[in-house]
Amino acid sequence: MRFPSQPGLIAGLSLQVTSLERATPFWRAILHPLGFGRTGGAADHCLWAREGAQVLIWERQPSSSGTRLMLRAPDRTSVDALCAAGVAAGGSLVMEPAARPFATGYYSGIVADPDGIRIELVHALNDLPGQDGAERVRMPGVDDVTLGGYLFRPDGAEAPRAGVVVLPGYGSDATVHVRDGRNLARAGLAALCLSQRGWLGSTGDEDQGFRQPDDVLAAADWLRREANIESVGLLGFSQGGQTVLLAAARPAASFGAVVSYFAPTDLAAWREQSGPGIGDYLDDFVPPERLAACSPVTVAQALTCPVMLLHGSEDSVVSIAQSRALVAANPAIALHVVEGANHGFPREAWAETWPVARDFLVRTLS
Repeated sequence: MRFPSQPGLIAGLSLQVTSLERATPFWRAILHPLGFGRTGGAADHCLWAREGAQVLIWERQPSSSGTRLMLRAPDRTSVDALCAAGVAAGGSLVMEPAARPFATGYYSGIVADPDGIRIELVHALNDLPGQDGAERVRMPGVDDVTLGGYLFRPDGAEAPRAGVVVLPGYGSDATVHVRDGRNLARAGLAALCLSQRGWLGSTGDEDQGFRQPDDVLAAADWLRREANIESVGLLGFSQGGQTVLLAAARPAASFGAVVSYFAPTDLAAWREQSGPGIGDYLDDFVPPERLAACSPVTVAQALTCPVMLLHGSEDSVVSIAQSRALVAANPAIALHVVEGANHGFPREAWAETWPVARDFLVRTLS
């Protein structure tokens, strides 16, 4: 899922089709057996990716004019320069260079040759960037995976009382929780913001909660040694929330607290509760024989440390029924419902829930 890193390689293909609904089954039939997974999309596009390549399919009219070649550039300056050079050499500028949402640090411009064939020049980060106040760290996961992230330490001479491993949701990496890491450090906790396997800064392949929980146990052991602490908590968002719940239920786990935001907990039920995109996602990453192993509800009774769930009442991606099922399976788990909130939470809901999550971690880990 990491964007191709070597300059000069063909990074992917962007296609335009007249009907995404009609085209998607065909492309899935070809791409999925070749190792591509559907990693994103919306009403007008679908993104498929594997290590080293991406295929982005748009619904546009007409179809043929939308095909373009994507080439990896070494930096943003090169994207600007190559677009300018293409125009100077007789081509035309189709799209001004700018940041775009398809990968961390993604920046691209599109030029067309004299016959109208389009080329997108792209730069995207191939590692986690430096962050003020954070140590960029590496540690071993399991299965020879290397995990990358940021370590935030509290200011002052006193050693931190405890620490927290922070996991982002599917498609994200450690960069999206830098602010949370800083906030936890200000509250006196060491914070390890981690990229899960398969995403920027870490190696391996995305596995939707199968071995990722074991990576979390390895990272927590690393944090205990590195920060010289005994009490470690977990904080996860969406798929990251699913992973931390599974990690805390592992037989070898020893965690002081878990906070999980809007996480899937019963993957078989999730398919039935959500739209068709969730079914495709599960088909791509979770073989039927792994559904139970990747579902926290099946190990709910093993969650013996304090656990808090936070979920929006109107979540259209992961129904709040997922959190309620986990509470039903283990009534000791607390659920904080944000009325009217969808998946990811609007800014107002973040402002409401962050003190709840932070204070829960500080209180239970101290």
